[in-house]
Amino acid sequence: MCELVQLNWRRMAGNSQGGDGQANENGAGLRHRPLSVGDPRLLRSWAEDQLIELGESGRKTVDASGLYALLGLCAFWSGDFAALDEMLEITSELVGPGPWSDEVAARVILQRSLSAVLASLRGQREEAENQFAAALALSGGQAVDEARVVAYSMRAALASDGLPERALEDVQRARQLSSALGKQELAAVAAIGEGWAHGELGQLDQAAQVLQAASAEVPGNLERSVAQLRLAEVQLRMGDRATARATVDAARETLLEAEARYWGARAVLLTGAIDRDRGGRWLKLARELSLPDPAYDRLFLPEGSLTIDVSSAASVLRDGAPIEFLTRHAEAAVRLLAMSRSNGMSAQELSDVFWPGIPEERQRARLRTLLWQARNSLGADAWRVQRQGNIVVLDTSGVNVFGSITAASLAKEFSARRSSSR
Repeated sequence: MCELVQLNWRRMAGNSQGGDGQANENGAGLRHRPLSVGDPRLLRSWAEDQLIELGESGRKTVDASGLYALLGLCAFWSGDFAALDEMLEITSELVGPGPWSDEVAARVILQRSLSAVLASLRGQREEAENQFAAALALSGGQAVDEARVVAYSMRAALASDGLPERALEDVQRARQLSSALGKQELAAVAAIGEGWAHGELGQLDQAAQVLQAASAEVPGNLERSVAQLRLAEVQLRMGDRATARATVDAARETLLEAEARYWGARAVLLTGAIDRDRGGRWLKLARELSLPDPAYDRLFLPEGSLTIDVSSAASVLRDGAPIEFLTRHAEAAVRLLAMSRSNGMSAQELSDVFWPGIPEERQRARLRTLLWQARNSLGADAWRVQRQGNIVVLDTSGVNVFGSITAASLAKEFSARRSSSR
C-alpha cells in the first residue's frame, strides 16, 4: 500500500509542494523513495501542515484530495481504520463522480483499492471484490495504468486469502503491465501475494523462497515487515519453529516501533503461536494493541471450531476431529480447566489431581511438563492455556464447552490407573 505514494508525489499531493518541487523536511525524500512512506507519523504531520496552509477553501478542492489520500494511507499503517474510513469518504466527496482527468482517475483507483483491502481485512469479501472491480474498470493513460498495476499488486498481496489462483493471475498482470510501462518496481509488492499463494496451494518450499526474496527486496520497512510476517507463517507450517521465530521477531520489532497497530497485533499473535509457553502474555499484548473494529475482532477468532465435552475422554475436537494429545494427563487437564472456566484452578489443586502425596518440588516440575504437553497438543490454540501467578486458566472464549466433570472424579480415575499399573 505504500505504493499509493509512488505514482509521483505531485500526482498524489496535488500542487501542495514547495516551489522547488520537493517535499518539506517531514516529507523528506518521498519522491525518491517511491514505494515507501517512511515513517507514517512524520508523513501524517507533514500532510496535516500542508492542509492547514491550503486554508478552508483550499481544503475543499480536488487538489486537497491527494493530501487526504496520504492521511488515509498513514491511518492504514497506523491501524486506525476509523480514521481511514473518514479519509476515504472525504477524498470520494472531493473528487466527485467523474469524469476525471488521468491523474484524478489514478487517485480514485488507489483509494478504491485501499478501501477494498480494508474491507477484506474486515471479512467483507463481497465489498472488497466490488471495490477492486470498480478500481480496475477505469481506463486511461499512463497514470491510470500505473495505478492499475498497484491495484493488482495490492489485491494479490493483501486481499486474496482463499483465492491463490486468482492471486497468481494478478501477480502476472501486474508484472506484465509494469514491464510494458518500463516501471517494474511498481509491482514489487505483488511478490508477497505470489509467495502466499504458493503457500495456500501447499507449495511451501516455493512459497518460502519467494517470500524470502520479497523480505529482502521489497522497498519500504513496513511492506518488508508484512513480507516477513507471511514468511514466518510459512516457515511455521514447514515445522521450522526456530527460523519462524527469528523472522517474526524482526517483523514485530519494526511494526511496533512504527506504531503499526494492526500488523503489529498480527505479528504478536503469530509470536504467541510459536512461543506456546508464553502464549497468554503475547495474547494480552495483542489485545492491548487492538482497536474497536471488525478487522481487529477477526484476529481473535478461533482457528477452527473448538469443542470440548468435559465429561468424556477423546472429546476435545477441532472442526469435529479429535485432537491427539501427547498424554492422557494433558487431555484430562484441558477438560478440567475448561470446566473451571474463567476461575481456573490453583497449581496445587491441579497437581493434586494427578500426583497426590508426592513432594511439592516434584509436583511443580511435573506440572510444567503437563502444561507444555497441553499447549503443544492444542497447536494454534496453545495460547488458551495460561498461567496467571498461582492460577492456571483455559481461555474458553469462542469454544463450545458442555458436559460436567469434577476434580474428585478425575483424581479417582487416575488413582485407579496408578493402582492397576503396579
